[in-house]
Amino acid sequence: MSSRRRPPAHHHYSPPPRGSDRLNILLGILVVVVIIVCVIVMRSDKIALPDNVTEGAKSVATSVAPGIFPPTAEQAASEADFKCRVVKINDGDTLRCQDGTRVRLHAISARERDNSCSPGHPCSQTSADQATLILSQLVAGKMLDCMTTGQSYDRVTAICWTAARVEVNCYMVETGAAELWERFDNETRICRDKRRIGSLRQD
Repeated sequence: MSSRRRPPAHHHYSPPPRGSDRLNILLGILVVVVIIVCVIVMRSDKIALPDNVTEGAKSVATSVAPGIFPPTAEQAASEADFKCRVVKINDGDTLRCQDGTRVRLHAISARERDNSCSPGHPCSQTSADQATLILSQLVAGKMLDCMTTGQSYDRVTAICWTAARVEVNCYMVETGAAELWERFDNETRICRDKRRIGSLRQD
């Protein structure tokens, strides 16, 4: 009795992933990671996780999607690169520090001391005296943490925060004491911790 031979087994060859396949896999993994991070951030008050995990997730979310998960005031203020003990308020958008540094608050514009509006500058409806008073009440004699954004004549342009992490630039716009100067705001944003909830004053 003759024995039948079994047909040889067929082994299917799977070629290694191509470059585009690898990219799709990586993108898929990234999407999953972002979704997990977003869930952690949005449910952080209801999910019992270690503080370092929650804070790490928030930092990643801010880096990946700052428009959806803007930095907290504390995170934004951590970018400060100099301190300023305020000794003089020039007007609603300029002040002087104890060490002689003159600071022009970045991306905002208040009226000049003579109540005029400089040509080409956004013009606030608030008087110069009132804007100066509002800024004085917030920062006079206080130590600010400031982040340099550029130079304007002999002044440093900067975003500044009080010890309570109130952003001075944003406060002046929100109270109507100064106008947002979009040209410079587009270069370096102010009110970053307010962007998602839309509390930035817009006329």
